[in-house]
Amino acid sequence: MHTFGIADEEFIRGKVPMTKAEIRAMVMVKAAIAPGDAVADIGAGTGSLSVEAALAAGPGKVYAIEKNPEGIGLIRQNAEKFGCGNIEVIEGTAPEAMDALTVCQVILIGGTGGHLPAILDAADAHLAPGGRIVLTAVTAETTGDIVRAFADRPYALEGFQMQVNRLRKLGRYHLYSPLSPVFIFTAVKETAARS
Repeated sequence: MHTFGIADEEFIRGKVPMTKAEIRAMVMVKAAIAPGDAVADIGAGTGSLSVEAALAAGPGKVYAIEKNPEGIGLIRQNAEKFGCGNIEVIEGTAPEAMDALTVCQVILIGGTGGHLPAILDAADAHLAPGGRIVLTAVTAETTGDIVRAFADRPYALEGFQMQVNRLRKLGRYHLYSPLSPVFIFTAVKETAARS
């Protein structure tokens, strides 16, 4: 049985930013991926979330969309390391690269490059009714953009901030080192149109 939050040091990383283990674990809880689901990871970076999603999806499929050549290589290396043959790398920029997607049950959005409304339009076109979009944000501006972007969309939106402090040893003492706070939003697509 797979448990979420693979240790950060298990991933091949390079210089590409990576979602930390504690945040990945919570994103996966909110994503609620079931075996057989199709999942898209937009702005997949090193592929750490793609790997977690692929392990959860089992016989399903994960589409890892990434534009950075180094990231693309890291996704492939991490997919191979963790035995995730169900990850398909899509090279390109969202939303254009999202044209290659099939109908998905879950879409993870980690980076938008300033194209959030267009990415959400494309996500909506590829997301099954009742499907989930899970977004992460690290800036106050992005959190505001997310709330505004969902204001008139047929989704139930929830969100929270997650602050992680990791224990570290300093001499004979232990201190807590804070990681940057991350905001996690979950948007569930309504199964019937609004009247």
